[in-house]
Amino acid sequence: MAKTLTIGAPQHPVTGAAYEQDCRDMLTPHIDALLDKVEAAGWDRAQAATALMYLSAKRLKPA
Repeated sequence: MAKTLTIGAPQHPVTGAAYEQDCRDMLTPHIDALLDKVEAAGWDRAQAATALMYLSAKRLKPA
């Protein structure tokens, strides 16, 4: 059976230097699993990663 991925709570305040790295570390297995599924379905992994970057950037709030 596949391991269930969970989203962990932040371990540092959003203003802390380690916050961004913790977020990346938490997201990495989820992104890898998503790209594995996309690739298994026949999509190009690099194109899918580019699409994720685009979709993520579209969700940024203006400063």
